[in-house]
Order: sequence, then structure tokens, then C-alpha cells
Amino acid sequence: DGVAAAPAEVSDGASGSMSDRAYRRSKGWAKRVFMPASVTAEYHTYIRWRWIQRLLSATVNVFGLQAMIMAVGLRDARAVAGGHAVVGAAAAVDWVLKDALGKVTRLCWAGRMGRSFDGDAKRWRFRSSLLYATGNGLQIATFAFPSLFLALATTANCLKQVSMLTSTATRSAIYRSFASTETTNNLGDVTAKGEAQIAVVDLVGMLLGLLVSKRLGVASTLANPATLVAIYLALSISEIGAMYKEIKCVVFRSLNLERANIVLGDYVETGICPGPVEVARSERILRRPKTPRPDVFPSVADLAAGLSAADVEAHVRAAAGRDFLLMPWKDGFGVALRDGAADGAVLDALHARARAAAAGSVQ
Repeated sequence: DGVAAAPAEVSDGASGSMSDRAYRRSKGWAKRVFMPASVTAEYHTYIRWRWIQRLLSATVNVFGLQAMIMAVGLRDARAVAGGHAVVGAAAAVDWVLKDALGKVTRLCWAGRMGRSFDGDAKRWRFRSSLLYATGNGLQIATFAFPSLFLALATTANCLKQVSMLTSTATRSAIYRSFASTETTNNLGDVTAKGEAQIAVVDLVGMLLGLLVSKRLGVASTLANPATLVAIYLALSISEIGAMYKEIKCVVFRSLNLERANIVLGDYVETGICPGPVEVARSERILRRPKTPRPDVFPSVADLAAGLSAADVEAHVRAAAGRDFLLMPWKDGFGVALRDGAADGAVLDALHARARAAAAGSVQ
């Protein structure tokens, strides 16, 4: 008995050892494929929320696509029931037309807004999710109103094209923020691993959408539109919430106008510069910045409006030797920059504006 027991213990140990090695190899492979080598601490929280958001988005997208296909079927079926002829190519023309108009909208949006994304990546990324969710809603609405298929589907596709362009344009800035240091700015690695993660999550989301739609009986033309709308609202609200949490995890270590105003305002008030994490907590995602650009940098004509020539000359003399002009404006102070002013001059101007706001007068 003793001799027989020994091989069993050795076998168990060997089996456990093989399992451990297989687990370690699988874990190492997954880490190499899906996780970038050097990232900041915020990255791991970000990707967890991003996985949830993309899973919900891919699931809702399945419902939207199914709704459009069923809407075309319902429209043709009603035409046949009414004694009208159905042209097979009509549905294909409508489908191609909505895609073509969506591409044109994307092109126009790129030309108009391309330079706006860099300085406000977080807010534009969140707005893109709102546009995409609205597009999904309009796709589902085609099932309730199949006679309006072309109008609803085209509008939905235009919103989605704008959303995808905005998301793509802001993605690099967000990925770059996760490099642990400037010397390890491994943007390519972070981007590649991020896209690999999303490819898997999207596949799972599409499978989940197919399973849920079949289980709830909304994958046929007999589906209740109210049920589809309820599912859409529940998933979309959850997705937008996940997107908000995802964006709040992003910590930029460079300044835009909003972050510069936060840093300089706190420094003037307390004498301490807040760190990037503290600044990120103060950034607004849903609302506009506390101090929009037009309130900080109005035109010279607007600054001079309501002032006498003597007052304007006094302000100009006070600004001699500087690359900016600081004057009272509305309930605060406005800045006019000299042509070609460097980044340092912009920060000096914002600092002077923060000090004037704290003191109540131009110093």
C-alpha cells in the first residue's frame, strides 16, 4: 500500500506543476498581447471601464443593426399588403445612400472641427459617445417607423460617422497620457494593445447582443418596439455612465486652457500648484469649462468697447514690454495676445489674469 501511494503523490505533484506552468504561460501570453509594457497607474482603471463601455456599445449596436434590417422587411411587407410593387433594388439603394451621406458628413466634420480636438480631447471623446448612442437610438426607431427608414437611418449613420471620427481623433492624445514617463512614450505599444483589447471585447459584445436579442424575442419583425426601446435605454444609459468613469480616469500632464486656469487659479489662491491628478478631478466632462475661451481671449474691439480712449491708452502703456494686454472684461478680465506670442507669454497672461481676478483689479 505504501509503495502504491507514492506514485499517486508524485503524479498529483506533476499534474499540479503542469497546470501551474500552463497558467503562467497563458498569463504571460495574454500580457504580451493585451497589456503595454510601461503605463501609468491610471491605465488599469481606465481599461476596466473601457471594456465595460465597449461591451455595452457593441451589444447595443447589434440591436440597432437588427432593427434597421427588420424595418426594411416591414416596409416592403406593408407595401405588398397594400398592393404596391416592391423593387428589390430600392432597399439596397436606400442602404448605400445612407452610408454615402454618412461619409460626406464625416468629411465635412473633419474639415470643420479637426483642430478643435487636440486641446479638449476628454470632453470631445465623451461627446462622441453621446452622438453614437443617439445614432443607435435612431437606428432602433426605424423599426417603429419603417416608412421613415431613409431619413432616420441616414441621420443615425451621420451621427455615428461624426462620433467615430471624433473618437479616432482624440484617441492618440488619451493613449499618450498613459506613458509612464516622457522617455517611455510608447504610444505605438499602448495603441496596439488597446486595439487588441477592444477587438476581443467587441466580439464578446456582438455575441452577447445576438444571444440577448434571441432570448428576449426581439430578433424578428414580430418584436415589440417598446421592448427594443427599453433595452436600448437601459444599455445606453449604462454605456454613457461607463464612458464618463472611463474619461475621468484620464490624467493629462500637459496644459490646455482649462487646466492652465485651474493650476494658476489654485496657485494664486493657495500658493501651491496642484498636481496632474488633482487637476484631472477638477476638469469638467459634461459641462463647458468654467471659463470658456471667448471669456478669456475676447477680441481687442470687444475689450475696448465701453472704455474711453484715455483708459485704453493707459492699459496699453501698462502692457508695454509684454506680449499681452490685460483689461477689465464683463465680470472679470480679458486678455489680448500679441501676434506670434509664445506659449510662455500665454501662461504669463493667464497668470496675470488670475492675479487680477483675485485682487479685483489689473496689477
